[in-house]
Amino acid sequence: MRKTLLSFSSFFILCSAVTGYGQGLCDRGGGDFELSTYEGCVPLTVTITNKVQNPILVGYNGNYDGVSQNPSFIDVPSVTYNNPGSFIFLQQAAITTGRVYACRRVKAIETGLIAATYSSCGGGQVSMELTDNAILKAYDQVEIKWGDGITEVWKKGDPLTFRHSYTNVNDKPTITFQGLYSTGVCRAGRVNSLPVTFERPQLNEIQMSAVEMRNDGTLRLTYKGVAGIPTDIQFSTDGTTFATSGRRTTGGTQPYDIKGLNIAQVYKVRLSSEDLCAGTTETQPISSVTLTGNTSNGANSLKWSQYPDAAQFDGYDLLRDGTIIKSFTGVGETSYTDEDVECGTFVEYQVVARLKAATSTSAAVGLKVETGSAKPLNGGSVSVLDAGSIAIKADVPGAGPNTSYELSIERAEAGTTVFKKIITLYNESDYVDNSVKTSELSYCYRMSYQNSCGQKVPVSEPICSILLNKNLTTLNWTADAPILGGFEGYTVVQTGSSGNAEEIPVNKLTNYTVKLNNQSDLEYNFMIRAADATGDFESLSNIVNYRRNAGVFVPDAFTPNGDGFNDVLEAKSEQLRSFNMSVMNRWGVVVFHSDDIAKGWDGTVEGTNAPVGYYYYKMTFVDDIDQTVEKSGTFMLLR
Repeated sequence: MRKTLLSFSSFFILCSAVTGYGQGLCDRGGGDFELSTYEGCVPLTVTITNKVQNPILVGYNGNYDGVSQNPSFIDVPSVTYNNPGSFIFLQQAAITTGRVYACRRVKAIETGLIAATYSSCGGGQVSMELTDNAILKAYDQVEIKWGDGITEVWKKGDPLTFRHSYTNVNDKPTITFQGLYSTGVCRAGRVNSLPVTFERPQLNEIQMSAVEMRNDGTLRLTYKGVAGIPTDIQFSTDGTTFATSGRRTTGGTQPYDIKGLNIAQVYKVRLSSEDLCAGTTETQPISSVTLTGNTSNGANSLKWSQYPDAAQFDGYDLLRDGTIIKSFTGVGETSYTDEDVECGTFVEYQVVARLKAATSTSAAVGLKVETGSAKPLNGGSVSVLDAGSIAIKADVPGAGPNTSYELSIERAEAGTTVFKKIITLYNESDYVDNSVKTSELSYCYRMSYQNSCGQKVPVSEPICSILLNKNLTTLNWTADAPILGGFEGYTVVQTGSSGNAEEIPVNKLTNYTVKLNNQSDLEYNFMIRAADATGDFESLSNIVNYRRNAGVFVPDAFTPNGDGFNDVLEAKSEQLRSFNMSVMNRWGVVVFHSDDIAKGWDGTVEGTNAPVGYYYYKMTFVDDIDQTVEKSGTFMLLR
């Protein structure tokens, strides 16, 4: 175990040391004062006695630099020096004939705590090291009392490390040490103490976190060491006889390379650490992992060594080009056939054995597929980005950093069957179409690709952007599939003007009636989202704005003369749950009635033109927050 004893010093205003008066105010003379002491241990307090006769004003600067012509002064009875050093104490006094000055020297001597660290083990041995800093350098000696009746003295220039053996490890001794001076009025500094606990160093903290075999035959270890603890890095081919590759004594997380090994060989590696009592602790060995592979019939077959210690084992991860493509939980699962590859592509595989507290990674195996046929796209989607952009995304089989392919994208406006190629991408599978109007039309896309062997796949089924519209209180959207291979269902995303958002699943329905109440926000944005079962693909619609509690507008005149303009009296509103309106003549006779806001009065009564003049209407409607509203008024029929 290692403990650190820190020294403490405070920062005070009076802290600068000087060696001479220079050419400042001290040479002007005329002043006079005495101090209670001119040398002593920190903290040193000096009391001031003025000797100038009948001064008008008097002030002092206890930390004068010896050269300044305009230092600051303060009239105080005493000054305390909390830091060591040699200081000039300056007096300024005003008398009838002018200003006078006097200087005195003050020496404050270091009394700070000596700092030290120690290590102990179960055998009673203790190793202590004094910290080499400015405080230690100030003293001539350090008196060390081990707490068992034995005292040692360190002198300036001696080694900083001490070893001591205690005969009784059941006691809990306290080491004390104090800085000493050979001469002067201040003979010793403050006493520091260091309680001792006898125990082995924390060797169990020294552990490996990762082992990786590299393709050049280097086995890279990542481990945590403890400073000052000798640690041997050892390896073995049989798990019984271990050879030492090197020794480290540094602390913290660090790498270590064992070079010149065979990547087809399984190795066991461990750490062996030694404490002050020459006791050793060995970590549990970690095994390296080997990986082999071959390609045939358009697929890559992989096989790896079984991890030998099932108690450590947690799982395997198989990586293709640095990405996990399959995970395994059984220690005996040691093979896999990767069919998600394309002819002409080169991919690299690694297997990672996940252990309880570490990982072991194999060297990389590179394979190039030479045969097989092109496979259909694994998936794809289209999603509205904004009013003029749609994002197209495809999952090309076997795509990776070492893959070469061409992806073609065709587009047609929804409802048509004419597709035109808009882009060919090279080794890319994402594209943004910026030549669309997403709030007016739905756009459909087809995709196909050609792999690096020149094999082509037919175009995919169309996938279409979601077009959202509003009809009164009902939202409607297009039903064409926005995701290749199908999707789970639609979700209505409702976001209020206050920032509150709600997601409402509606399965495969393509309409939704807005449900609001008196506590609802005044304004909402609606959007439709579709996603596949894996969450890899998502499609978003355009955004529709909805303002609640809209009123009903009725014109104050209409002209049913057949000219095609203003021929029908119509009530207008976008967001009503129900509606009825009656029109009456000046004698209160109903001449028209409607329960449909879209059906207006054409100015006839039983097929005959109604007379010109004023008419009355009365309506009752239920708005979008379920409020029943009655409204009445007049209008003029003109011809």
